[in-house]
Amino acid sequence: MGNWKNYEELEEELSVDELLATLNAIRKSRYEEQKFFAMIQGIDISDNDSKSDIADIKGAGAISEGFGVGVGLSHSVVEVTES
Repeated sequence: MGNWKNYEELEEELSVDELLATLNAIRKSRYEEQKFFAMIQGIDISDNDSKSDIADIKGAGAISEGFGVGVGLSHSVVEVTES
């Protein structure tokens, strides 16, 4: 049927894109939860705010915000060995 992996092994092998997608999903879920609780209290939280995701800030925008992959920041793959 295929080669199955456990969750720990899958989590250790996530790519940057997969990590960002997971982070975005968690943020969206939390925002929806906060929006729900605000609506219960009669508070209107609208999506009209010009919110930007950290993954969307690139190039000159990243430099002006003080970060950016390829603009002073980078990542590397570190091999973890169990002893």
